[in-house]
This record gives sequence, C-alpha cells and structure tokens, in this order.
Amino acid sequence: METCPKCNSLLRTGTSFMTFENDDTPDKETIAYTNIPLICPNKECDDYGGGNLFEPRIVVEVTKNRVN
Repeated sequence: METCPKCNSLLRTGTSFMTFENDDTPDKETIAYTNIPLICPNKECDDYGGGNLFEPRIVVEVTKNRVN
C-alpha cells in the first residue's frame, strides 16, 4: 500500500487513463500503458486531491503499467 509522503494517509486511486508511446512512428512498435493516479484523501494535508476522482487537485504519484 502506498502512503502520502506528507501525512502518511493511505492513497486512493483516481480514474485511470491510457497513454501510448511510438503511436506516431510507423517503424516502431506502439506501446500502451495504463496510468493510475494515486490521490491523498486527507483534507488536512497539503497534497489533498479533492473530492473529484476524475479531476483531482493534486496527484501524489502515478502508477504506470505496460499493457502490451
């Protein structure tokens, strides 16, 4: 479990999104990634992400996982 570096609260996951590498280069393999933002839920913390998981105020960390 990941914790906030400022307040040690357990981070929660935001809305994941995809990114792609080499998708504009025809001679290279396109690589897809799932990105999961980690958000601090502690309202007293300077890194508090806010209540909207779709558009957090601050993202503490992003976990990036290769799909293919």
